[in-house]
Amino acid sequence: MRINHNLPALNAHRNLGMVNSLNSKSMEKLSSGLRINRAADDAAGLAISETMRSQIRGLNQASRNSQDAISLLQTAEGALTETHSILHRMRELSVQAATATNTANDRSEIQKEIDQLKSEVDRIANTTTFNNKNLLDGTASAITSSDKEATKIYMRGAIREGSVSAAGTYNLAISVAAGDAGKAQIQTSTIFKTTTLGGLDTANAGIAASGGTALYNVDRFYDANGRFLLDNPQTITLVDGTGKEASFTVFGNDTLSSLATKFNTAISSEDGLDMGSINGASGGTFAQYVTTTTTDSALATSGTFVLSSAVAGNDGKITVVAGEQLLNAFGFTEYQKATENTYTVAVTDPDNNSTSTTVQGNNLIGFIHENVDVKFASDANVTATYADGEFTLGPGGAYSTKVHLADNTQVFQIGANELQSMGAAIGRMDAEALGVNGILVTDTISAGKAITKIDEAISRVSSLRSDLGAVQNRLEHTINNLGVAAENITASESRIRDVDMAAEMMEFTKLNILTQASTAMLAQANSQPQSVLQLIGG
Repeated sequence: MRINHNLPALNAHRNLGMVNSLNSKSMEKLSSGLRINRAADDAAGLAISETMRSQIRGLNQASRNSQDAISLLQTAEGALTETHSILHRMRELSVQAATATNTANDRSEIQKEIDQLKSEVDRIANTTTFNNKNLLDGTASAITSSDKEATKIYMRGAIREGSVSAAGTYNLAISVAAGDAGKAQIQTSTIFKTTTLGGLDTANAGIAASGGTALYNVDRFYDANGRFLLDNPQTITLVDGTGKEASFTVFGNDTLSSLATKFNTAISSEDGLDMGSINGASGGTFAQYVTTTTTDSALATSGTFVLSSAVAGNDGKITVVAGEQLLNAFGFTEYQKATENTYTVAVTDPDNNSTSTTVQGNNLIGFIHENVDVKFASDANVTATYADGEFTLGPGGAYSTKVHLADNTQVFQIGANELQSMGAAIGRMDAEALGVNGILVTDTISAGKAITKIDEAISRVSSLRSDLGAVQNRLEHTINNLGVAAENITASESRIRDVDMAAEMMEFTKLNILTQASTAMLAQANSQPQSVLQLIGG
């Protein structure tokens, strides 16, 4: 028998230590609920489960991203709901104004509401935001710029297709060939004659008034009851096809020549319709009162006003807005109908590829890109030559403009990994982009044209709302898919990482028993050397 080395005790102690270690790990697993608490528990399993954990968290965040994206799209679509309502109201008002049962004053009042509604369309487009991001001003699809103020760029949607973007600078060379120039509008008034009602020019009563005749001596400025229409000064507003306005005041003591000068200044000046800035038009007369001594009298008889535009097509049309009786007094009618220029537009894209197209008017719809519309200057490459009271349009100097597109498509991260994203673009939705900024309902013809323009605007808003709705529905499916993926990966991660509580409890119970048994055996092994005392005592 040996007492210096109690091998049974050492053996029992070693086993007790092993069992205590295993018991401690088992308690750790039971208390944490995890099978793997440290890399040593299962190195490969830890690596696999950590990858799964990152995927699960990424999927859950992607689901939240998708929900936020839906909120953004719903904000934009909700604003467009009101834009739609406004356009329907504008159309209703245009239909009302188009009927002959309304007076000019009635239409003037209708126009006031139309103008307010246009302002509200602009306000909605410019102030609708989500998390301080503008949604309806066009910047939610692309940031655009041009080297010419007259060039307007309207975004209808994305310029990205997958990973391919149409961003870059496009050069537009715009030209009008000989014979392709359109015509500008010419209007003439009714014949103005002197009257005896003013009592100052009885000798010339009933004949065409001269340019020096004051308005209070002109028959058209008295109503059927002999009341002078200009006892109080009145305002005349001129509006061109782009919506630009110019106003001036008419007084009873104005002469017909001075009134023509006011018309002419309003049309030609930079503060007015600015048609005098057009190449070749600055030396022409936009408004004149025709008399027997007028040299440019080929367009009208003596005693009439002639209003001439220097811009072809719709943008150059001049509408006179005033009180009903004053409008009736002038009685302007269209002598020459405006027609659009026929432009050839050569486009060089960012890759230096060139293509060209021919368009009627100055709107390039979807040629640069299917979702990009460009409106260039109404007088691009056009010279206006004035003769005999009218402007003749023809080819002018070279005209080019640059259009720069910077892709700003709203990209939503809808997956846990790189490139698992989708884009959604929201076009520009203000009155100018919708084509309703210049609509007028001050006469039946204008009101009829307004109906067509508003129909086109309604269609454009409907198209964008449809796109937004389709993306929202897609995102709903995306959220469902992300939820299923996260659930399944979580189940896999759980099988690797989580402890089976029942099995581990069985193991823990076994280890508890072994601990108690090892402790008892250690006690027995420690008592064995005491038998040596019997030998000593014996």
